[in-house]
Amino acid sequence: MKTGATSGPPDSKKRLNRFTTSVQTSLCPSPGRCFSSSANRPADVLVDVDSASRAAAYTEKDFMYGVGILGNCCTHGAGTAGQFAAHPRTWVVTGYEPREQRAGELQRAMQAPLAASYEAVVDHAQVEILALATDPCDKAEMVELAARAGKALWINKPLCHNPAAARRIEEQVRAAGVPAVFDVPMVKFQPAFDKLLHQVRAELYGQVVSYYHTFGMTFAQDFPIRETWPERFDPAATAGGGEMTNMGCYAIDYALHLLGVPRRVEARWQKFWRPYVEADVENFGQICLDYGRFWAVLSVGKQAVEGQRGPRNALTVEFEGANFFLDPGAGLVVETGRARPLDDYLDGHQCPSSIDQLLAALEGGPAPQSDIATAARGVEVLCGAYQSILEERPVDLPLTRAKNPLFESSS
Repeated sequence: MKTGATSGPPDSKKRLNRFTTSVQTSLCPSPGRCFSSSANRPADVLVDVDSASRAAAYTEKDFMYGVGILGNCCTHGAGTAGQFAAHPRTWVVTGYEPREQRAGELQRAMQAPLAASYEAVVDHAQVEILALATDPCDKAEMVELAARAGKALWINKPLCHNPAAARRIEEQVRAAGVPAVFDVPMVKFQPAFDKLLHQVRAELYGQVVSYYHTFGMTFAQDFPIRETWPERFDPAATAGGGEMTNMGCYAIDYALHLLGVPRRVEARWQKFWRPYVEADVENFGQICLDYGRFWAVLSVGKQAVEGQRGPRNALTVEFEGANFFLDPGAGLVVETGRARPLDDYLDGHQCPSSIDQLLAALEGGPAPQSDIATAARGVEVLCGAYQSILEERPVDLPLTRAKNPLFESSS
């Protein structure tokens, strides 16, 4: 865990937050196949006031939760602070990030004082939810601190950097009995993907026979990616890997929720965008999940492209008696050859956010659908993919060695 000095914790405020209801574990009872659901719990949004002012405006009956931000890896902590500051049921108390530049970004996003250390955030009396956005290598240690303090966890992707840390996180959450949610927003929390997930679980289209998901980000040729997100080029022992980790975790997580854990995995990677070539880090990868009856193919990563750019997040699923193509960025759904506007397909469907799922669990509702156990299985699948690349063979799951082969010896 990194250390460093910043300004001290914020002034004490009247404590408005209480939760005395029994909390449910956020771990899926059947790893890799958590089918619980959570209802969205709307509340009136207060606008044009900062987070602390909104906290003071609420009564105990309204229940507002104080949030502490741990880390700002790749600006994710700043984005996290923005989400919690904008939510009508939460306010940002404090946060910590050891790197000077990222600490300044985090403080500006929080509009609240920085704490002097990670421990100071965890121990702050007004913090009831800890939002983790540290380097992947630090996630397990942060979860241990939070679990000891008995505080709820909101863990931004990726979960961590290797299977051993994933298992440690899973066990710590289970043993502490604290609510925890995995925040992996760009696929699973989009309403269209969430609706399809529920339709597949309800067997609306029958058994899956084929699956292909292309997911990633595109940039201009001259985009300064290494200067913008230098953490993406950190050693695997810190970051877990390149874009198969960063982008791949989204597609893997969704596939595991929709299809379950595969029997084995096989993968290939490519390094063709100059900054990644120079750093010897993959910017693109293909991950093939073997489910016995069919393959699920995930194409993930980042590209520099010419001309106009748009989102790259499209899914094709073929079933025994139907087929389905989804491209939310293009506003298009194709069901068995019949195109429909996205809004027509959604028909008002909404997906509870990771924050709403966590708050529901804190107040005695269902455990978060975006659970830690499935996220931990995802880390294992990803590291199996890396092992497949290095050894040029399919790799059976679960792994016999809980290691990330990019930086851990196979012996």
